[in-house]
Amino acid sequence: MHVERVEGDYVQPEIIDLECGCLFRLHASDISEDGAEPLAQLLTEQAKRWAPRPPGAPLGPVIPVAWERVPNPPDPLAIGVEETATTITYKLDPSLISQRAADYLSRLDTERSPYWQRVPEGYHDGDEAE
Repeated sequence: MHVERVEGDYVQPEIIDLECGCLFRLHASDISEDGAEPLAQLLTEQAKRWAPRPPGAPLGPVIPVAWERVPNPPDPLAIGVEETATTITYKLDPSLISQRAADYLSRLDTERSPYWQRVPEGYHDGDEAE
């Protein structure tokens, strides 16, 4: 998973599917300079539990995804994800990402959820060799 911090005229956050994961593009006003790397690490770890549904497979359920900004975490770079059978919640320090980006990514991820499926641990282990 990759996180790109875009300078210049404002662009809304977007998630671009790549062969080897996804690219999260966020404007510089939506993500701090310190936020891109830890966010990429978090998304990479969380993505190990998910894969695109196979072509022709029926869509899955809509899983609400929330990006929450948690004030005053013990570590300013503390971020994490809580995943249940029915929800996914990313938790980030407000200094890393704007509320505008958090709201937008919540909506994008929720809309994309039926196209993804949970996979067992080790599912992606062969991917690194390619």
